[in-house]
Amino acid sequence: MNSSREPYKLVIDLGNSRVKVAVYEQEDLTVVHTIDNPNPEKIYQLGLHKLPFCAGIISSVAENPVLYTVLFPELKWIVLDHHTPLPIYNRYKTPETLGKDRLAAVTGACLLKPGEDLLVIDAGTAITYDFISKDRIYSGGSISPGMTMRFRALNTFTGRLPLLGFRPVDYLAGHNTDESVLSGVINGIKAEMDGIIDEYRRLWPDVNTIMTGGDAKYFEKLLKNDIFAFPNLVVTGLKLILDFNLEK
Repeated sequence: MNSSREPYKLVIDLGNSRVKVAVYEQEDLTVVHTIDNPNPEKIYQLGLHKLPFCAGIISSVAENPVLYTVLFPELKWIVLDHHTPLPIYNRYKTPETLGKDRLAAVTGACLLKPGEDLLVIDAGTAITYDFISKDRIYSGGSISPGMTMRFRALNTFTGRLPLLGFRPVDYLAGHNTDESVLSGVINGIKAEMDGIIDEYRRLWPDVNTIMTGGDAKYFEKLLKNDIFAFPNLVVTGLKLILDFNLEK
């Protein structure tokens, strides 16, 4: 596959509740559009079909990606799935069930910090924790409910607890119901993240942590552990997978 015709490449990351659409010119990330509650019409309205793309990659954990690839009928697409060749070694036992965002995130982490043991935390609809070794071997990780999911669960599955969103919490014991819910969710996630990082550091003392995802901005400065925050990690990983396949 020849990628030398045009300098532009398109990356689409379809998540559970939002989509990131990224444009690369040569090796530079020139623009990233983040759209909540995405649909093909919203993507089309960006006007990106007017650019001379040479190739694109799409990853979807929810919708059928074909609904989006048809917006660019002249483009040669890579639709990321468990058959797509990768620049890392994937030893997940059920690769067909692995979230594409998790796979892209650990791939991107290897580009940012090559030759290091890495823990990738993606704080989005769900919070995922994924480990990839310095030899680029990915074996798996863990998944827990994200912040919004926790707030909604408390409201949905109880009779009187309110539906809240993020607010800064500088206390442990809440003095009213709102404060108690906020402490439980925010301090609970903070304790979970720090605890899991500690466990990985016990097993791999030199592991470094990279955090990404829409809710990373709420937690990156709350943790006791040092982390590296990188908001476009999944997009970066998808671009790396695209380039790897273009070179084949």
